[in-house]
Amino acid sequence: MPSAPLRKAAPAAAALACALTCAAAPPATPNDVRVRVGVTGGPYTASVGLVITGPRTLLGGFYCAADGLSPTPLTALVDADEQYGLGGVKARWDTKAQDFVVTEIHGDVAEGKKKWNAYVNEEKIKKGPCHTAIKGGDKIRWTLE
Repeated sequence: MPSAPLRKAAPAAAALACALTCAAAPPATPNDVRVRVGVTGGPYTASVGLVITGPRTLLGGFYCAADGLSPTPLTALVDADEQYGLGGVKARWDTKAQDFVVTEIHGDVAEGKKKWNAYVNEEKIKKGPCHTAIKGGDKIRWTLE
């Protein structure tokens, strides 16, 4: 009789393990890459393992992809938040720049003279976060400065 509850528990445990694994590693598409993402500059600091990211629709329905095909520092940040739980990313659409401006990461708000800046391989991006292409192996860092 004790074996019956074990049989029920095994599928439940397997389903939970699969759910956790699937949530941490979404299926890759042809334009997806694996990058590392960090957040610094505010009270909250994080560095996460490999993040799978690719071009996609973000925050409010705008498509974010450099040259229409490549993942970007912003897709990497949003995917890092979804895959590792950075505590939330907020951004607003800037119609003049035709790009997003990150306004908050994990409750650390860009206000006054402070703003969120993105770096790719320790070089500050010169274009907006949806107009800058990234590639596999890049290190993306968002810094409140």
